[in-house]
Amino acid sequence: MNILLHTIALEPARWTPMRVSRRLVDLLAPIADAGFDRLEIYEPHLDGDAAEIRESLVRNGLTPKILSSYLNLNPAETSDSEFAAKLEVLAERIQFFGFESLRLFPGSKIAASDTGAIALFMARVHALANRLSKTQVLLETHDGSLADDARLIVCIVEELDLPNVGLLYQPTVFTAQSALEQLAIQKHLIRHVHLQNRNPDLTFATLREGVIPWKSILAELSSGVEATLEFVPAGICPIEDFDLATTLAQASTEAEYVR
Repeated sequence: MNILLHTIALEPARWTPMRVSRRLVDLLAPIADAGFDRLEIYEPHLDGDAAEIRESLVRNGLTPKILSSYLNLNPAETSDSEFAAKLEVLAERIQFFGFESLRLFPGSKIAASDTGAIALFMARVHALANRLSKTQVLLETHDGSLADDARLIVCIVEELDLPNVGLLYQPTVFTAQSALEQLAIQKHLIRHVHLQNRNPDLTFATLREGVIPWKSILAELSSGVEATLEFVPAGICPIEDFDLATTLAQASTEAEYVR
C-alpha cells in the first residue's frame, strides 16, 4: 500500500484563523528526508508562489497526488456563480500541479432531511466531476456533513454513478464498532483512506494504540486503495510547541506500522 503524507499534519495553525504558519516550500525537503515521496496537500499551503512550489516539489522528488480542497458545495453558503468561478480556479490549480485526485467535504452542514439542498449538492458534484473528468473526486466521510449518515452518502454516490466519484474513508464516529459498521456499508465505494486514530476521550492516538482497528480495516480493502497519514499525535499542539522533526519522525514510524 502506498502511504501519502498529508501536509496538514505539519501545520499546527490548521484550525486557527491563521491556517498556515510556514511556507510549504520550507516543508518539502524535510518531508523528502523523512522518506515520503507522495503527498496530499492541504489547499491553504498552495497560497503562495505556485511556480516556486512546483519547482520545489520536483527538486525534492515529491509527487502531489491529492489536493485536499475546501471548495464549499453547500448551496446555502455558496451561490451558483461563486461555485462556478471557484471551480475554474480549482481546475487550473489541479492542472498546474498535476494532481490526480481531489478531496472534498460532502455537503458540509447540509441536513440529511434537506432533500432540496441534497439535490443541488449532487448537481454540483456532477458538474465538478464532468469539468474535472480526468481527476478522481473523493468525497471524504467526515463528520458534520452528509457522510454522518453512512448509508445516505452511499446512496448519493451510487445515484450519481460517475466513474470518477468515490469515497475517501475515515471514521465519522471514533469507536471500533461504528468504524467497522461504516466500513461494511461503504467498502465497495472506498478509493482512498485517511489514517488517524483517537483515544476513547477523542484525543489523538497512534494508529496502533487508538480505538480504531486499522489493521482489520485495511485488510478489508482492495489492493488498489491507498492511504494518507492525515494526523499524528506529535503534531497536535499549539504553534509555539510544534516540532517539525518530531512530527515527521512519528509520521515515518506510523507509515512503517501501516506497511
